[in-house]
Amino acid sequence: MWRGLSLGKITSIFLGDIFSADTILLVCLMSLIMVFSSGMKKAGAMDAFARSIIAVAPSRRLAIALAPMLIGTLPVPGGAILSAPLVESMDSEGHMSPEGLSAANFYFRHIIELLWPLFPAFVMTLSLAEISTIKLFSIQFYSAPVLFTLGLIFLLPKKNWAGMTETKRSPAGERRVSFLAGIAPLAIALGTYGILAILWSLVSPFLALPSAAKALTGRYGTILLGLAAGCVYVGLGKSGFSVFKGSLNSSTLRLILVLIGIRIFSALLGAAGAAQEAAAEMERSGFPPFVATALIPLAAGLVTGVGYGYVGLAFPIVFGMMSSQTSVPKEATVALAAAFGYAGMMVSPLHVCMVVSAEHFKTGLPGTIRRVALPVGIFLVIATAYALGITAVMGR
Repeated sequence: MWRGLSLGKITSIFLGDIFSADTILLVCLMSLIMVFSSGMKKAGAMDAFARSIIAVAPSRRLAIALAPMLIGTLPVPGGAILSAPLVESMDSEGHMSPEGLSAANFYFRHIIELLWPLFPAFVMTLSLAEISTIKLFSIQFYSAPVLFTLGLIFLLPKKNWAGMTETKRSPAGERRVSFLAGIAPLAIALGTYGILAILWSLVSPFLALPSAAKALTGRYGTILLGLAAGCVYVGLGKSGFSVFKGSLNSSTLRLILVLIGIRIFSALLGAAGAAQEAAAEMERSGFPPFVATALIPLAAGLVTGVGYGYVGLAFPIVFGMMSSQTSVPKEATVALAAAFGYAGMMVSPLHVCMVVSAEHFKTGLPGTIRRVALPVGIFLVIATAYALGITAVMGR
């Protein structure tokens, strides 16, 4: 209303977004994630997965970092809810607070987002920047080890685990068997998804379907089928399909309502042109192009809370603005814009993964944001130095 939208327009957006295919499929996906997660937990598969990671990780501290990172290879909206129970089970001795666990789960899930080719933001960047997958991967490769190291230092400091008794490690052969058995449900879900995603990418160009239908099928259909395969595997185990009874409850409904609320608010922000106007004002204000390249994606990431949001809103403006700056190479522009857009997304209260992680650990968003802000802020300093280094070496 502040931006001038009428009550009728707001109502239209409200209803249109609730009943859009994207929202309905997101609700179905989130519900199936909750069913899969609950079934794994009741069948003991969640604990087995946690034990399998602990068996191969040097310590539980590293296991807490690795579990959400591995699940983070799956670009599922709100997928932090899938790793949250695992992270919780790995801190059985209570070395961390709920805020700390929420922040660690959320943060480590996203440390490969800038370089992982399955994420929509990566694919959109390829198109907008007009560079190859290998080149973009090479530009962004620095981000994962930097973010992982910063996360260990600030979110999982060694001092918090000094008095922990590590589980006695079994022989290597037994650990491998335990690992394979523990990851089986998730491996089947991820493997089915990966195979179907590849097949869909090969087949979809030849199908006479609207582009929107193809995009929705690629985004949701493949992962829904992958999770369904994982559910079948869990259900065929010793505990049977009864493990899924009661998976959808009041907590699931509350989570779904929160997700719908976030989508509606994001849709209203987009319809009101809030992010676009903020970026345009920044450009008109005479900010140095290098500074604007950082701040425009940062603002877009804050107001959208999703990777493809900051890429879609900010990158066309950034690349258009930087095209006349011959001294700044495209590689530096991509690295700087992506880092600041990522940072905005990571501290945005509209980020679905942050919401579901905080909801699982029964803590608030401010505590999660406060803990994540420090490593993300230091990452921005490193990313800026990295972009300046690229400019110095490749600048024309």
